[in-house]
Amino acid sequence: MRAQVIGNGRLKGRIPAEFAAALQALQLQGEDARALQSMSDIQWRELLPMLDRSRMTLPLAQRGYSGLPCWVQERLRSNLADTAQHWRRVLQAAYCEAAAALDAVAVEHLVLKGFTQAPEFVARPEFRRQYDLDLYIQRWQIPTAVRALQEIGYFRLRKEEDCPGSDHVAPLARFGEWKWNGSFYDPHVPPVIEIHYCLWNDALNAIAVPEIEEFWNRRKRRRIEDLAFPSLDPIDHVGYLALHILREVFKGEPPLHLVREMATFVHWRADDSPFWGEWRRNHSARMRSMEAIAFWLASAWFSCRLPEAVKEEIDALSPLVRSWLERWGSVPFECLFRRTREGRLLQFVLADSHEARRTIVRMALLPGSISSPAEVASFGTHPTSREEPRLILRYLSYPGYLLSRTWMNGCAILRLLAHACLLYARRDRVRSGWHEAMGIVRAD
Repeated sequence: MRAQVIGNGRLKGRIPAEFAAALQALQLQGEDARALQSMSDIQWRELLPMLDRSRMTLPLAQRGYSGLPCWVQERLRSNLADTAQHWRRVLQAAYCEAAAALDAVAVEHLVLKGFTQAPEFVARPEFRRQYDLDLYIQRWQIPTAVRALQEIGYFRLRKEEDCPGSDHVAPLARFGEWKWNGSFYDPHVPPVIEIHYCLWNDALNAIAVPEIEEFWNRRKRRRIEDLAFPSLDPIDHVGYLALHILREVFKGEPPLHLVREMATFVHWRADDSPFWGEWRRNHSARMRSMEAIAFWLASAWFSCRLPEAVKEEIDALSPLVRSWLERWGSVPFECLFRRTREGRLLQFVLADSHEARRTIVRMALLPGSISSPAEVASFGTHPTSREEPRLILRYLSYPGYLLSRTWMNGCAILRLLAHACLLYARRDRVRSGWHEAMGIVRAD
């Protein structure tokens, strides 16, 4: 793939030209849909699955561009209609029932992400596809919460020990009569409930953000239409989303839809000086610097306006962080098309202890979890599908999976090492940090 200009031109990314055309049509300033409108049916059939994977289908559908093939416009309208139906008939009812079960046993909760992004990150809840209900519950109340949900028919999708490296307990689901039909926009798909026990996992991310515990104490009661729910304070909502974006970047997951939602919020709040003044007072300099990375990505990828307070925080970023952003700021969405690990390099730069750096080096160089044959055979299905893949599929596809995973991870590690050398060779501080992380003692 050739490098394509992204967003406001500050970055280039190795992504398909069709996907770059879609991103250009989704800019908040200087949008240009001409390349999108000139694409053939064959190109559209290649592009639509990319948009589905990146969760950019609905943002594009909301733009309602003319000049697209009729079948494409019909597909986009259908996806929007199915998502709206899912919100009205399934998601609200599922949340209300779960919240009532938790209230009955005196368990307090916060709703994270999902429909809480409306109306400032996404215009309306029915414009955002939501597969999970993410609830934050204080750790000591989680056993009670799980029992309460199990009593109304929910069950664990996996064993607890099968959820390493996460900030939530094993997901819970309840199927009823629903069966997987192959459509990710199925308006009847039941949501999975994920109960989070932390808003930021210091051990998992190897970077401590202790002040995030204060978010619980500043929680607010919100309402969307007739639905009332507990949510984060608006200031902390921005902080949580920014940290969530960073976490996805570290892991090599594509946070494209999250960054666009952040860009939308920042763009329309750019002139709200009181809000950003309160943001500065409530969040420490350390946390604001981490949030500034997400703001920079939002501006670079989707050309949003930035408030002066945010510009100052971006200008105050360390030279190493700025160098990473300028050189590898496109990598987080390139991982839609190839394995990447450069996010670990950013994580390393942000770490503030030798032990944290050693942990990050291990995560960067060692392979992650390997899926079982059954999991590989079920790739491409909805996570709540109970249908067991045929036995032969489990093993016919598995050797190819292992070989491709070995090749992709090997290439990603080699690129990471090369890019790490390129970055830290220019800065004595980074060079000494990597030596210390690897346990190398340098003579004076």
